[in-house]
Amino acid sequence: MEVELAESVPKEKGDGEPEGKRQKTDEVAPAAVNEAVAAKKKSGDPAAIRKQVEYYFSDENLRHDKFFHQKITEDAEGWLAIDLIISCNKMKAMGTTKEDVVNALKESKLELKDGGAAIRRPGNVPLPALEERQQHGKKNAAHVHAGGAMVLFRKIPEEQSWVQVKEGLKAALPEKANIWFVSEVSDKNTCFVATAPFDNDVQFFEKLELDLGGSKVKSELCQGNDLATGLKLLPKHIRERREKESRKRQKERNKPIQVGTQKFVNVGALRGRVKEIINSRSDGEQLKPEGSDFKLIKAMLGFHPKGPEKSNGLVGIKVAPSIQGENRCFFMLKEDGTEEDFSAKKCLEAIEKNPPYAQTEAPKDKPAGDKPGASEPAKDEPAASGASEAAQTSATAGEPVQEKPAVSE
Repeated sequence: MEVELAESVPKEKGDGEPEGKRQKTDEVAPAAVNEAVAAKKKSGDPAAIRKQVEYYFSDENLRHDKFFHQKITEDAEGWLAIDLIISCNKMKAMGTTKEDVVNALKESKLELKDGGAAIRRPGNVPLPALEERQQHGKKNAAHVHAGGAMVLFRKIPEEQSWVQVKEGLKAALPEKANIWFVSEVSDKNTCFVATAPFDNDVQFFEKLELDLGGSKVKSELCQGNDLATGLKLLPKHIRERREKESRKRQKERNKPIQVGTQKFVNVGALRGRVKEIINSRSDGEQLKPEGSDFKLIKAMLGFHPKGPEKSNGLVGIKVAPSIQGENRCFFMLKEDGTEEDFSAKKCLEAIEKNPPYAQTEAPKDKPAGDKPGASEPAKDEPAASGASEAAQTSATAGEPVQEKPAVSE
């Protein structure tokens, strides 16, 4: 499993259970308790500790970690007390001590002072600018753009208006993609855009940059407060169209998917199967290479953002406790004898983002005796273009003409 984003603000310590209950446990089985504590301590191996500490000091983390960013900035030489490191939840889960951290960082580029009292980035390199972390309401965030992308452009050059944004986007979009709405450029040089859904629209906007007035302006998929602000700007008929498309895509998400050679009724069923595979194995147990579980997890690894790179030299897969804490996860066994954990969660998120829908089989010819029309008649559906045009016309007819430009194409 990839290093999970760990919240570095230390939490207050709590007893966890009443004093009387702890004493009773000690009296009944003190040896068992001591063995459990020792086992937990042992789980903090140097490689795992080094990986986690280096993550804390990485640009990736410090770009969002306000607490550590502030503490490092407060020290003129960029040192961070080691006590703050070992008080983090990930460190506590591994039973990490100061000595463990010092030992783990012997080969690291991170610098230590006073025998390991404090740590800093190599050469005290400047910290990245703080950025607001995108909210991980990811269970819903994965689908907030299902009814059409809601996009924000920031830092638009002063002389550029919504017209240039619209024309630049129109030129960049796939041929049949439609723009529903473009807001005016605000006094903060931002512009909101809503588009009709199209294949791989989320991936498209994650990479899109528009050339506006000689400047490269990157698009951002709206989340959290930005999403709420953008939705308020939309005319009523556009909001209704988004909701309708969202319901339509919800139905599509419940279509069968295929990973490798195995089919599932939807992504939720796949997620459940992966959980069953982990829970049914003991620690260190390998999946049988010829078995369906091995083939499924290997096929799923292909959806990981770094799948091809990670799976290079793969000869086996096992289930074992995560090096990051008490959860269990999959480990890849490599040809050279090394092991590497990987995040099944990231694989599932990628699959949910762009589901590999199973191919529907062509209907078989009906026997001669079957009566035509015996199957359930198809429900009448209004033509897509006509219906949307009608919806737009009827919705617009009852509303006053808007000052802000609303592009419907």
